[in-house]
Amino acid sequence: MMYFMNLRDAVAIAKHHVSDTFAADAPSDLRLEGYLYDDHLMVWSLTIGFAAVSMGGARTAKLVRVSEANQTVLSVTDQP
Repeated sequence: MMYFMNLRDAVAIAKHHVSDTFAADAPSDLRLEGYLYDDHLMVWSLTIGFAAVSMGGARTAKLVRVSEANQTVLSVTDQP
């Protein structure tokens, strides 16, 4: 049986990954700022914004792509 991920599940995976990956920057106030779902590729593209201590508390954003097929993060890129 295939598991279909909803937006809430995808956001939880993305936030967890950002928290772990950027732990040295002590990310806080993680928020979903935008999303797109590609139903052909079964991939969520989520813009996750957060405040980073290393940047003096300035907000930054990352585009996190999450696979619905295996619930893994495919990529993380800077968001302008």
